[in-house]
Amino acid sequence: MNIRSRSQSLRLSSHPESRLMKTIQDIVKATVVVCGCCLLIQSVANAQTSRRKDDEIDIKELEERLSKAEENLVSEYKSAAVEVYNSGDKERSLQMLKRLRSLNPKIAGLDDRMKSIQEELLQENLDDFEVDMRKNQWEGVGNVLEGKTFRLQSAGDIRVSFSGTVGIDGLEPDEDAKDYLPGVPLGALIGVIVADGKPGKPFPVQSKLEMTPKKSGRLFVKINVPDGTRCTGKVKIRVSGYIDSGQTKK
Repeated sequence: MNIRSRSQSLRLSSHPESRLMKTIQDIVKATVVVCGCCLLIQSVANAQTSRRKDDEIDIKELEERLSKAEENLVSEYKSAAVEVYNSGDKERSLQMLKRLRSLNPKIAGLDDRMKSIQEELLQENLDDFEVDMRKNQWEGVGNVLEGKTFRLQSAGDIRVSFSGTVGIDGLEPDEDAKDYLPGVPLGALIGVIVADGKPGKPFPVQSKLEMTPKKSGRLFVKINVPDGTRCTGKVKIRVSGYIDSGQTKK
């Protein structure tokens, strides 16, 4: 009886410890699971952070490589443009510098160098001659090229005699006149380019003109006077750049 009671008492007293141990085990298991999840989450976060850092490094490296490649390309263009210029091909050198400007428009001195070469080209192919204006008609000066700049300079004195009837309001502009420009001073030199047998719109030349034609053709000039005007005198003309006057050609 005493032994049974003692055994029963031991079994009863062991129940709280069993429950406590079980609770501790459950807590330990839960802790392990939670820690495992935390480690997994941290591992994923570390991996993402690592990828972001790798991506940042890759982008930075690519930018550095791109910048270096651009520097090398600019350097090559500079070197090639100098070599082409020194070989005598100024026009091609100018085109290369224009490409270089499209790559990097902030290169110091690039625009000034382009202007310098352009001026050299405009001073080449120089020709001087005179045009007699007594006929008061369009006189041929030279052939010009589409997209190629030429320069024309003129000097001289022309005597103008007008015979006609003028109203009290003065000489009215003739909008239909093809040989007189009302908006240009009387007696000034004007020009027109004839392309494919068709004259374009007349334009003022006066003492100096620098033009890049939109079409290839032949340049003509005359004195800007209305019909019924008599002109006497000669105009000295100097052309240069991309224009073929044919005046000195044999």
